[in-house]
Amino acid sequence: MSKKLLSLSAIGKDQTGIVSSISKVLFELGCNIENSTMTLLSGQFAMILLIAYPKNLAVSKIKTKLKSALNKLRLFSSINEIDDNTKHIKNYGDYVISVYGADKPGIVYNISKYLSDNKVNVTDVQTTVVGSKEKFYIMLLEIQLPNKFKIENLKSAMSDLSKKLTVDISINQADTAEI
Repeated sequence: MSKKLLSLSAIGKDQTGIVSSISKVLFELGCNIENSTMTLLSGQFAMILLIAYPKNLAVSKIKTKLKSALNKLRLFSSINEIDDNTKHIKNYGDYVISVYGADKPGIVYNISKYLSDNKVNVTDVQTTVVGSKEKFYIMLLEIQLPNKFKIENLKSAMSDLSKKLTVDISINQADTAEI
């Protein structure tokens, strides 16, 4: 039997109380945050939530209550009903690709282009630039390999891209037992 699910994405100027305000509305409605990602990017707070809600609760009531809280926080948002296909989808990657090097345009594009062209699914991406004088780029990607895709092919391609982009790229098997 499938669950009733909503996705909520919201972004806006960071301020104290965003997570508390949104989670309060959901708690009071009997909803559960099943999966989320939330982060601060240059003063902008962004969140994406997967929300399970009671089957007897009207979606319109959830949307009305959430929109009221989101508007008070001056957040831009989208709320959508989604199908529960979680039985067929893993929420984690098989491997983690780590990229380190001098910051420059094209790192994300070149690596993601190879992955896309080879039907490798990206389940998570995190990037950051660190350093006050020299800018150092860090990217972590969780990926799922398609059936019959050889890890050796990925390692070879990432080695080539490492040279082309002059960055260090490593690939490690994800340890989902620790999650």
